[in-house]
Amino acid sequence: MKATARVALILAAGAAARCASTPAPPTAAPEPVTAADFVASIADVAAGRNAALAETGLVLQKIELRLSVGRQTKGGAKVEVLLLDAEASRSAETAFVQELTLEIPRGGHRAAAPPPLVPGVVEFVDSAMNTARDVARAAQAAGLPQKLSGMELTAKITRSKTAGGGITATIPVWVKPSIGGELHATRDEENVVRMVFGPA
Repeated sequence: MKATARVALILAAGAAARCASTPAPPTAAPEPVTAADFVASIADVAAGRNAALAETGLVLQKIELRLSVGRQTKGGAKVEVLLLDAEASRSAETAFVQELTLEIPRGGHRAAAPPPLVPGVVEFVDSAMNTARDVARAAQAAGLPQKLSGMELTAKITRSKTAGGGITATIPVWVKPSIGGELHATRDEENVVRMVFGPA
């Protein structure tokens, strides 16, 4: 009886060791983020939150995007996806840089933005607008004789490492407040989003 119990214990220990050493199945690669979904998401979320920023005297006027884009075949159709990581770059048939500018409408009322198509966009837009709000409030608190008339905020977009598989952003890559004159900058980096704030 003792021998049988000892054999059963050894077999159970062996099975447990096998389970512990079995590698976890590989996780599926996250779905690519299409350029169209990203642009639509950021435009919708920014427009829905712009009225709340006006209390600082600034609003988001335009968003300039410089994106690394590649074409992939998905379900028999060609789609343009953001090349946010090495995996996306390897699977792209062609790659190019796409530049576009979104003009943000000046809404007089707060509107609820539709749910974003791309995970991470809400957090990105909120962080960008909070940064602009903080700079505007700091300028006001410092008692500058000139009124803050504009601000540029540039962020770098990368692939999110979280389960959503969307985007994450480094905010800010740089911030440029202005008390007069035209704001403009030349940036050669790819996958950057430049947000231009002006008088409300």
